[in-house]
Amino acid sequence: MADQQLRDLDLVAITSHEMRTPLAAIRGFVDTLRRRRDTMDDEQVEEFLEVIAAQTDRLSRLVDDLLVLAGLEAGGIVVTLEPVLLVPFLESVVGEQPDGEGRVRLTVSAEAPATIDTDPLRLHQIVDNLLANALKYSSHDHPVSLSVAADGDAVVLEVTDRGPGIPPEELPRIFEPYYRTAGGRAAADGAGLGLAITRRLAEALDGHLTATSAVGEGSTFRVRLPARRAPVRPS
Repeated sequence: MADQQLRDLDLVAITSHEMRTPLAAIRGFVDTLRRRRDTMDDEQVEEFLEVIAAQTDRLSRLVDDLLVLAGLEAGGIVVTLEPVLLVPFLESVVGEQPDGEGRVRLTVSAEAPATIDTDPLRLHQIVDNLLANALKYSSHDHPVSLSVAADGDAVVLEVTDRGPGIPPEELPRIFEPYYRTAGGRAAADGAGLGLAITRRLAEALDGHLTATSAVGEGSTFRVRLPARRAPVRPS
């Protein structure tokens, strides 16, 4: 019980800290707009509004991640299976990423199944999280790879980036909620929830998520999911 209470206190402390940064930015820019609106030109106002919108999106993503994580830990995630046309589905997810169609290279092996039985919402969250993570840590002149292959009766998705990579001593911890590597904290903002959620979503689909990485060369995240399953079940 004591350990759980400590974890809950850590959750509250970390969440409060992560929310405080975007909230402070939003409040600061709104206050400045109120005070100086009459002296600012349209370009300055637009710049301020873009920052406010970006910080609002960041806060929204954090809230969404917290809700998904809470649902996963409470066993409240329901998996609803249906046939999914794999390649069109993945092309759609790629197209939703900022500059995704120009920066993400999708390759499909000849043996990959055309259709899999899965939960499209959960699969979308998995692929979206992995692509967003890879794009965040890769420079614009380095493409991100999304590959699809078959492995027996399963489908394997791999997302590879050319980012800073993850030191071997930190790799075992990257799927822990709120854990961020030293290089990750320096390279981009975030709460450290995306990979934890993605692994648990993969497990909810009877799959698993693993990672390999080399410092200075990049990282590869591998999701293995069953291609055929019973129609509906709670996770």
